[in-house]
Amino acid sequence: MELSKRLHMVASMVEKGSTVADVGCDHGYVAVYLIREGISPHVFAMDVNAGPLERAREHVERYGLASYIDVRLSDGLSGLPCRGGRPEADTLLAAGMGGRLTVKILEEGVDKLSGMRWVILQPQSEPWLVRKSLRNAGYFITDENMILEEGKYYAVMKAVNLGNLPDGFPAGRLKEEERFFFRNRPELSEEEWEQAGDRYGSWLLIRRHPVLFAYLKDCLHKNDSILNGITGLTEADGRPDKTGKRLTQLEEEQQLLKRLLTLYTE
Repeated sequence: MELSKRLHMVASMVEKGSTVADVGCDHGYVAVYLIREGISPHVFAMDVNAGPLERAREHVERYGLASYIDVRLSDGLSGLPCRGGRPEADTLLAAGMGGRLTVKILEEGVDKLSGMRWVILQPQSEPWLVRKSLRNAGYFITDENMILEEGKYYAVMKAVNLGNLPDGFPAGRLKEEERFFFRNRPELSEEEWEQAGDRYGSWLLIRRHPVLFAYLKDCLHKNDSILNGITGLTEADGRPDKTGKRLTQLEEEQQLLKRLLTLYTE
């Protein structure tokens, strides 16, 4: 089965041998791919909507994978079974949902997340909310990737449970690498770097990801267009407070974008 670039990017983050809970599995393409490629021994394909879940079941049966993929109607992680007090999947995968819905899944599934090892997320919006929620759940982001597909930017993040680390996993070294990079950058304060990391992805910035570069330039251009459209507004428009606040936010964001883009000129 050939996945889209976006779904392939997500699936490529899964650790070989991991049992995956694919929440919001839609038609089950990733679940089928993970089994057929020998990446996962078992996948729980879960969705809150019966229609897409039935399509997933059809795909699973078409490929003869019903023994390897457990298709379940589930709101978030609620339908994931546990054995001996631990969830039967060690990896949560959630792709294609809005940032706030992704956060809701993390927060409502926090008990099961504490017993899992990996989280792979590809939020469609507000990724900064997702990154903050991962920290609150005791997870540390270890990897990120970004693509441009059919005119849209998609970013994926992979995080490890600091309370359930794989044997020998260098979480301390990764944390120090992240801290060292931002500590030695004079362009922004430590607080500003944290905000930039939440908004755009620390590892994408550290590695000067080429697609992030295009995204930052695109954001700069779009913000310029918005700024040009609202700077002429006055109190006669009846929106002075709201417009002024938005104008300040955009100007601050523009300054941040310009400073982040200097990373690519070194």
